Amino acid sequence: METKDIRILIIADGRNFGLAGEAVKELSDVLAAYNLGFKEAVIMPESQNESIFKVLSYMASGDSFVIVCGGIKEGVSLAGEITCSVLKKEPVRSKDAADLMSLVYESNKKLFSPSAEKACYFPEHSFIIPNQNSGISGFYLTEPVFLAALPLEPQNAVNMFKNHVLGKMLGKLGINYFVRLRKYKLFGLKEKEFEALFEKLRKTSEFNLSYEFSYGEFIVSAAINGVSTQKLNENIKLIDGKTAGIFKDYLYGFDDDELHVVCSYLLRENEIKISIAESLTGGHISDKLTDLPGASSYFIYGGVVYSNFAKTDLLGVSPSIIEKEGAVSEACAMEMAEKVRGKSKSDIGIAVTGFAGPKTENDNYPVGTVFIALSSSKIKEVRKYAFSGSRSDIKSYTSKMALFWIYRLISGTPRSFIKS
Repeated sequence: METKDIRILIIADGRNFGLAGEAVKELSDVLAAYNLGFKEAVIMPESQNESIFKVLSYMASGDSFVIVCGGIKEGVSLAGEITCSVLKKEPVRSKDAADLMSLVYESNKKLFSPSAEKACYFPEHSFIIPNQNSGISGFYLTEPVFLAALPLEPQNAVNMFKNHVLGKMLGKLGINYFVRLRKYKLFGLKEKEFEALFEKLRKTSEFNLSYEFSYGEFIVSAAINGVSTQKLNENIKLIDGKTAGIFKDYLYGFDDDELHVVCSYLLRENEIKISIAESLTGGHISDKLTDLPGASSYFIYGGVVYSNFAKTDLLGVSPSIIEKEGAVSEACAMEMAEKVRGKSKSDIGIAVTGFAGPKTENDNYPVGTVFIALSSSKIKEVRKYAFSGSRSDIKSYTSKMALFWIYRLISGTPRSFIKS
């Protein structure tokens, strides 16, 4: 990441001081998408006018780019006043900012008083940064220094910055390229395995990469750029290929793709019918697979067979299996998958059984032990997993792993080998 002479000043009062760190992070994330970083960030209480003046005077010297967040709110334009003092400019009432504030207040049925307009006084020759959400606008200057001032409303401020300031700032920095944040959705990797593969991808990529983790799923983000849309698309294709090559067995989607939606599309497009027998997940897998409109074309049946009675008397699992092996066992999971497929006459039967906690004296395995089974006319498979975390965590891990089984089966197996 390239660190330019970009400086961030946060002005906060006692009531919104907690937003300061959030504002720095949000602005940092926007810059990171363009492979940029800020040189420094300073957070100051709005009561320290003299100190703010000194810090802003220092930041606004030379060829720096200054982003001020805070000091602009109803009835207050501290950021505007201090900027005027530092740059020796006159404060000027912005009619556009005042009109917008009045309109937003009216639409939100909020009382608009003349004193509120004090927030609409900005340095002469500055440009308004409109805020259609709260009505508290900001301003920016390009001369004698590039300076943008925004209200301390982190999400609103980021949108205002991206929509009205960022392009001009990039132009001043001499950065004239298109940028896209591409996301890669991965599942089924252990943390150490992922880290090794991620490092391999990072070493072969020139773009800024980051990742996040949630319930067994890794999301890799790449800030991809290009001097033209054609070059951008070429770069996207290039890193798509690298990522697919390195994570080929675990990559299930891109950008806004979700695992259950991808599975549902695959089931529908391949005309494969599925049924689910759920114990510990309590219907969560079935719920996810029926999110997509037209789910009746592929989803035949979903049953919550939570108790032993439900497994034996309703689903048809042999009581002897539960007596000998236990309801949480490889044999029980496989029998559940076979029975649910047979009774519903579907192409695939999936079953899950396990212990989500807390542990009881009758449990034959530790909390987090889960068995997932799959049955089709030509494939029968069951696996044991050891998930960790809270009861909710274990249920979420189990549901996602079962969905990933479906994805891996359909995406990697010929349709003729799945359908009877």
